[in-house]
Amino acid sequence: MHLLVFDFICSMRYNVPYKIKQFLFVLIKLSIVVSAFCFMYSKIVQNENLEFNKFVAFLNENDVFSVKNSLILILLSSFNWFFEILKWQHLVTIIKPISFKSALEQSLGGLTASLITPNRIGDYGAKAIYYAKPFRTKIVLLNLLGNMAQMTITMLLGAIGLLLFINRYPIAINFYKIAGIGVLIIALGLLVFFSITQNVLNKRVCLRFYYSFYKINSNKSA
Repeated sequence: MHLLVFDFICSMRYNVPYKIKQFLFVLIKLSIVVSAFCFMYSKIVQNENLEFNKFVAFLNENDVFSVKNSLILILLSSFNWFFEILKWQHLVTIIKPISFKSALEQSLGGLTASLITPNRIGDYGAKAIYYAKPFRTKIVLLNLLGNMAQMTITMLLGAIGLLLFINRYPIAINFYKIAGIGVLIIALGLLVFFSITQNVLNKRVCLRFYYSFYKINSNKSA
């Protein structure tokens, strides 16, 4: 379903008149934002495991959103998003240099789409829409590569944190089971990544072969 929507949006950029295309894009953006807010509202208010009134009372009693805490939260969030946008800007430079403003727009668009799609898959399609059709496969691969690199760093730092925690607070943990699951996840991730990369490379090789074959035949005919 999501792939069909993505294909429709991609084809729409080239087959629909400019004014209608701009109107539809604004409509899609608004629908994504509204859907994201409705999704977050339903998760917070209509959550069976969370009583919203008690949750609000808990926040007020503990002064969670004090001026100090709010400033720290905004500062850390700003740093996080600054580096996230900078990361995307440098990744895309391999294909096409973009400004920080464009990277900001694409990152926020990807985040909004990821909120209402399973496993944040909307992030890949939303960022790819900003580029011409020949670059979209590379954009998706770059996004996948960036997410995998970030996940690898998170797992390494998490493992270091877990070791420090266990060293201070001894608990019974089956390290062999954790190590086995970790190796399995890494192996599956690498398998998926290299499979996608290999398919893309094979397609590029085939396209180059057909182009060379067509060019040779055209020269012979001439």
